[in-house]
Amino acid sequence: MSPAPSLPPLRRPPPRPSFGRVIVGVQGRVMMSIAEGPFDAELMAATKRAIALAGKRLPADRRFGDLLEIRGSLRMDADALAQLRASIESFSKRGIVAISTVFLVPPGLPGIERLPALMDIWRASRPVRRADNFDAAWALVNADLKAAGLPPQAPPPRP
Repeated sequence: MSPAPSLPPLRRPPPRPSFGRVIVGVQGRVMMSIAEGPFDAELMAATKRAIALAGKRLPADRRFGDLLEIRGSLRMDADALAQLRASIESFSKRGIVAISTVFLVPPGLPGIERLPALMDIWRASRPVRRADNFDAAWALVNADLKAAGLPPQAPPPRP
């Protein structure tokens, strides 16, 4: 019996760092995003497409609040940060600008030191605030809607 032929060594690409995901939806007059980091440029490009699609479900007058919940990590490479900045500027130029953005970011999140820089990207086109929990974040969104003369929105069911 002859020995089994030897197979060439497996050539696997080097492991790529794992990146997160983003979910975007609209609840009445509130655009809600749940972003799970870390983030890379490809994820930011996909996020831009998701926001554009969700934007089609906004009220016709385009007056809405924005709630951005960040989970997992705020780690983001330089390419992702540049892509994010370009996306927010692009939406601003097209008139898709929330009356305010509320960041829902729990204390101690890995990469939280980046939060002020991220908030500055949005701050260029609207007021920005931060909350540590969902109830506080939703209350801020509703306060901003009321201040803009819009009706408060009921929160979505939470799992």
